[in-house]
Amino acid sequence: MDKKWICLFIIFLAAVLAMGSVDAAELKDHNFKDYFSMKIPKNAHFQKQNMSYHENGLNVVYLVYGNEDLGIAYMDMPFYSENSSKFSYQSMFESSMPDLDECYESQEGNLTILEPKKIDDTHLAMVGTSSGTESVIIMGKDLDLIKKMGKSVDFK
Repeated sequence: MDKKWICLFIIFLAAVLAMGSVDAAELKDHNFKDYFSMKIPKNAHFQKQNMSYHENGLNVVYLVYGNEDLGIAYMDMPFYSENSSKFSYQSMFESSMPDLDECYESQEGNLTILEPKKIDDTHLAMVGTSSGTESVIIMGKDLDLIKKMGKSVDFK
């Protein structure tokens, strides 16, 4: 068999395996109390941190859910608007990865996607979505997975 065909077959096989691994993550609906719901990986379990606070007479709700593969942040900040959320995403992205020298930002529907040039254990992709004063940010290594999760967010 010609080397060109072997190389093309290997590339095709790798692409098929990659697509299969993305679709292999079965998602289930999950309700995050009275704040929002979204689809998460079927076997995912999260630990919750409540970092809510009171500022200038306003209640700010800031919850973080995490496990070894994913991080999810929910924010309800009365002094932010949906228009300022993209700046918030960029600020959070840059502060969590200060050594990052290049990233790509894009939009898919209501999702803002921030992707480091290289995704690894310290540089994660981030997807954000918002409605009014509420935002959900999802971080993880699997960009396709976190985009699927982000598209399923339903604010209460």
